[in-house]
Order: sequence, then structure tokens, then C-alpha cells
Amino acid sequence: MKATRFRNRAVAVLLTAAVVLASATVAQSQSDALVQNAIGILTDKSRSPQERIGAARDLGVLGQDSDSAAQALIGVLSSDGNPAVRSAAAVALGSAAFPSASPIQALIQALNSDSSPEVRLAAVKGLEVIGVDSDSALQALKTPQAMTRTPEFVSSLRLSTNASLQTDCE
Repeated sequence: MKATRFRNRAVAVLLTAAVVLASATVAQSQSDALVQNAIGILTDKSRSPQERIGAARDLGVLGQDSDSAAQALIGVLSSDGNPAVRSAAAVALGSAAFPSASPIQALIQALNSDSSPEVRLAAVKGLEVIGVDSDSALQALKTPQAMTRTPEFVSSLRLSTNASLQTDCE
């Protein structure tokens, strides 16, 4: 009798585990499809800037484990003609906190060389969200290109947890 109850419970536990795993697989498939859809919108230059900005924001939330999302955002940040779209890509790269170093390097590159103060500010915000403490990121934040001295820029640096940045901006 005890053996039968134990077997029935074991079967119930295994069935529950199978349902949970199947649900997780379906959810992952749906998430992958959403990421691919957002990448398609982001990289489609025939779409409106607002749609592409929305897609970048979506990737900042959905694309955390997606190398293709990171690469799409990096590509847009480095070469898109619209500063608002590049800015959204920079913020999304920071928000998603991708595990590789490529997004950090792309944000540093944008900070050092983008012609738009809006994009450079977004790169600072992206680096700030990631919490980068690498020497190269800190040096990039101290460059003349980064020091646009706009009130938003100075405010964002004051919010930074790095005290050495505060003294350089004052």
C-alpha cells in the first residue's frame, strides 16, 4: 500500500515537472520570436524612428540573453543615421546588461566619437546602468568628447556612484 502511494506521488511529481518544463520551453520560444521581431523592426530603416526606438526599448527588456539582440543594437548604435534611434540603442545596451564586453566597448566608442551630444549622454546612461567600473570606461567618461557640460550630462554624472567622476565634472 505504501509503495503504491509513493509511486503515485512520484508519478504526479514527474508529470508536474514535465508540464513545467514544457511551459518553460514554450515561453522561451515565444520570447525568442519577440526578440527576432524586435530586431527586424529595429534594423528596418523603412520603419519610422518611433517604431525603431520602441523596438530598441523592447530589446533592452527582452534581449538579455540574446547575442543577436546585442549585435543588432551595437550595429544601430554605431551606424544609424538617426541620433534618437542611436540613443535608444545605447540605453537598451545598458538596460539589458548583456554578459559580453562588446556592448560596453560599443558604448565607450559612442561616448568617444559620436557627433550627437544626445547619443553621448545615452552612452553615459547605458554605462551607468551597467555599473561599469573598468578603467577604459572610466577614462572614456573623462574625455573632452564626453564632457558636453549640458545640465543633463552633469546631472547624470552626479548621480553616478563613482566619486572621481563627480570632481571631474564640477
